[in-house]
Amino acid sequence: MSPNTAAEWLAVAEQRTADAEAIHAQDPNSVGAVYVIGYAIECSLKALLQKRGIPYPTSGQKGHNLKALWKESGYQFSELQDRQGTQTFFLVKWNTDLRYETSLPDRLGFTVNELIIGAKRLTGWIQNKLKRSKPRRH
Repeated sequence: MSPNTAAEWLAVAEQRTADAEAIHAQDPNSVGAVYVIGYAIECSLKALLQKRGIPYPTSGQKGHNLKALWKESGYQFSELQDRQGTQTFFLVKWNTDLRYETSLPDRLGFTVNELIIGAKRLTGWIQNKLKRSKPRRH
């Protein structure tokens, strides 16, 4: 069952971050950690959209499209000040197909550790915006 409130989405985001950190601690090169932490970003974005009363898909491929969820939030990539590109990676390139990878493709140009750090920065940024966000009035 999907979360129904911003707080529930945040709880799932925190759990997925902890899951990714545990995977990363056990295997610092595991693409599984990158895959799982992508869901922390997804849940953080859904918490923000939920609080603002903006509809979003909760299942299927569209429900995992971080770029589309980001677009619905109304923010621009430039607001992240992501010089390295590790935060933007999740919004542009992350997808559920990572579950089939045994290692990060070299063409990405990032290490697992760099991506984990970037994802944590991104979730922190989103969650900071969530705290400052006001619910939309109906």
